[in-house]
Amino acid sequence: MRGSHTYFDRYDLVALLSLTAVAFVLRFFSPILPDFFLHPLQGPWITDCVSSTPINPQGDPGTLCGLAYPFNRGYADANGQLSPPNGQVFDEVYFPDDARKDVKGIEQCHPTTKDCQYSYFDPEPPLAKELIAAGEWGYGWYRATFQGARGDYIDLGFNTFGWRIAACLFGTLCIPMMYLLAKRLWPNRIFAIAAATLACFDGMFFIQSRIGMIDIFPIFFILASYFLFLVHIQSRSFNASMLSLLALGTVLGIGIAAKWIVLAAWASIVFLLVLRIALRSLKVEFGPSGWPFLSSRSGERTAISSVYWPAYLSVAIIALVIIPLGIYIVAWYPFFARGQFQNISDLVKYQVESFNYHRNLNATHPYGSPAWSWPLLARPVLYYAEYTNLGIDHFTGQPLIARMSNLGNPWIWWTSLPCVAALPYFIVRRRSFAATLILLGFITQYAPWFPITRVLFMYHMFGGLIFMILALAFVLAHVAEKVRRPRRELLVAGYLGIAVLFFGYFYPNWTALPLSQPAYYLSSGTPIWGPKLWLVNCKPNLPPSQPQLFCWN
Repeated sequence: MRGSHTYFDRYDLVALLSLTAVAFVLRFFSPILPDFFLHPLQGPWITDCVSSTPINPQGDPGTLCGLAYPFNRGYADANGQLSPPNGQVFDEVYFPDDARKDVKGIEQCHPTTKDCQYSYFDPEPPLAKELIAAGEWGYGWYRATFQGARGDYIDLGFNTFGWRIAACLFGTLCIPMMYLLAKRLWPNRIFAIAAATLACFDGMFFIQSRIGMIDIFPIFFILASYFLFLVHIQSRSFNASMLSLLALGTVLGIGIAAKWIVLAAWASIVFLLVLRIALRSLKVEFGPSGWPFLSSRSGERTAISSVYWPAYLSVAIIALVIIPLGIYIVAWYPFFARGQFQNISDLVKYQVESFNYHRNLNATHPYGSPAWSWPLLARPVLYYAEYTNLGIDHFTGQPLIARMSNLGNPWIWWTSLPCVAALPYFIVRRRSFAATLILLGFITQYAPWFPITRVLFMYHMFGGLIFMILALAFVLAHVAEKVRRPRRELLVAGYLGIAVLFFGYFYPNWTALPLSQPAYYLSSGTPIWGPKLWLVNCKPNLPPSQPQLFCWN
């Protein structure tokens, strides 16, 4: 590590671009298969296409590639309607369809329209779905422009690739954003590389970047918000401070309009800004020497420390209240454009209904789990499963099956827990602002879920996962500082290498890569690369109201 107080240099740029490229290739092209072993000398050595897999709701076999896979075959309900109707996987049955309705409603309805056929109720804010719609519309435009397809762009792009591409792009951008945040939080290259690498090879970060759900979008905006917060408090000029504050409010507003969990980041950042002012007024120093965070050192006069506080307060109110509120309202434009909302009171009523929906939901789900169990990976959610008509395994002669769940990388999740527990030591003994921000971010993203009584899922841990990874990278970098070169680099590389190996081991379970059943479940025929499902404390005939725990099935 060179220049511990240098924020960014060419070595950082190389690391950031390399990790971003790896993240994009994995997310866009997976599942990547060693096809040479199955079809020697008959095609490419490596392919991302899965043959003999359902390619339409009827389940006809064919070939799907990369981000478009998997496609969920439809099963007829009591009325003969196929479910899912368009190949959706898990909650893709909701969000991409709502995204399409937003565009169709703008195209075919008007603000004065009553009972537009594209009106709907969803208890989540709309902006993440609008980003999904942008991917659908963009892919439809691509098909019409370069492939000769005919039709409305949003209809042409209403398929697995179209409603996943936006999540793929934002999920990829989370990796460089994690690097930039870590490097800004503590200018230590080992810390930044470790944090970005762990995010790149974590299962939840990976799978949520490859499915048409809304959860990856607020994660990106949380990362960007904390980064801009650090840029703001480290600004050395009045103009840079005010511009970064306005940018911070803008990103927070976009994030809140994507999902309400960004409100936790908003609250944490406002708290830290108030604390910063209080510490400065009391002339209390907090932070490492030479890299102050919350207060200016005694006798240190900068353009920021001399700002007239009513002026700063005015800009802060604009940035952190008025701008986010304005963005949140504007994000509901499709609802006004199709006539579902006639005025602001309709918007307010909708927010109340959404809140009440979350508060009063009594539904159960076989993959629901309590908040305390999430960091332990006790009950991942099965997003996709196909057990028939996928062919025969070339090596074992067993039928192929495919599964996809939001299991996190166990090496990352389980080893991060003692690191989170160690953060108070760094706060109290070392007065570490980095540890303070990480712990506060973790608590505010995780603790609010405990009082909620509605059914919850492990992917609700996603916001807290940001800070689990930062805590892990933070402790790893501190441990590395105690070791001399080159053992320091070997220690970090060895730890990250194990994380990558775990990623490879569970890769089929994150990509629905067809494997023989013994590769997933322990049996006499289990090959050396299995089983993939370690925790099998699954109880038969358990009522849905009692969640299965420590069960990966």
